[in-house]
Amino acid sequence: MHIERYFVRGLAHASYVVMSENQAVVVDPERNVDGYLAYLADHGLELRYIFLTHPHADFVAGHAELSARSGAPILVSEAAPATFHHGNLKDGDRIAVGNVEIEVMATPGHSPDSISLCLFEFGVPVALFSGDTLFAGDVGRPDLREQEVDMRELASMLYESLFHKLLRLPRELKVYPAHGAGSLCGRQISLDPFTTIGQEAETNWALQLTDRACFVEAMIANLPERPLYFARSVAINLRGAAFFSDFPPVAHLRLTEFNALKQKGATILDVRPGALFGDGHVVGSLNIGIADASFAVWSGFFVNPDLPIALVVEYEAASSAGKPNKNHRLTP
Repeated sequence: MHIERYFVRGLAHASYVVMSENQAVVVDPERNVDGYLAYLADHGLELRYIFLTHPHADFVAGHAELSARSGAPILVSEAAPATFHHGNLKDGDRIAVGNVEIEVMATPGHSPDSISLCLFEFGVPVALFSGDTLFAGDVGRPDLREQEVDMRELASMLYESLFHKLLRLPRELKVYPAHGAGSLCGRQISLDPFTTIGQEAETNWALQLTDRACFVEAMIANLPERPLYFARSVAINLRGAAFFSDFPPVAHLRLTEFNALKQKGATILDVRPGALFGDGHVVGSLNIGIADASFAVWSGFFVNPDLPIALVVEYEAASSAGKPNKNHRLTP
């Protein structure tokens, strides 16, 4: 078995390709799925399944496009109100892929439909994909789906999932979360790309709160601000996003076109470095440097997705900011 980690720096989002024999699965795919398809082709792999640990709030996922382009089915929790074509997963389900068995664990709390995936190789547990339930150094916040379930109730579910399920797994089991440091889905997420159950049991601040009532109160206190786009992302992920590959290339705007967009209330997003913006910029424009690791997050806070967006850039060449790093090879 081999695990390939993909990481989108600006969103601190991690997704994974798991391969065994000539078969593979993808866990929590990002929006641009070209990297996964290239990897599968390069290694002669058949994509069997696409797993979503939950409908993500902080980014739009690529499960719909990856399924359409590969033919692999999408699998989600039976509790998720997904409207795209999918298969339902329930607690205790086991799915074979090559020499690996993937056991589904219902772990609600971050969301009411969160699952974790425990991988067994030759009957031995070797890896856990914990989604946003358990991070390195932190746990998932419980307030992102409170339109459906009260955050206090979700925090209580999270306690149950962590203390009565995940912490009962072998201490040496490696844990691969869906986010790293910088994600707004947690508060104190570590820079470590993976962790172990034992390490988190000893050092994770939230897992020291063994009393349920204390844990719940801590989970709902001092939460980071919740961007408005989070609810929008959940809704898009539940229906399946438009295909990234179908979007037309970004076109140059003539000055007349630019001015027309501005007059219609478009967001003028200047992605140049702050020093250049300070030297001169369009009146009323917004400056978020594309080289900033938090470009995507800040854009989500301040850019209205329902209005046209005109970009002011330093160079004509497409920026590589936000593209995934595909070269982290992790083996349990």
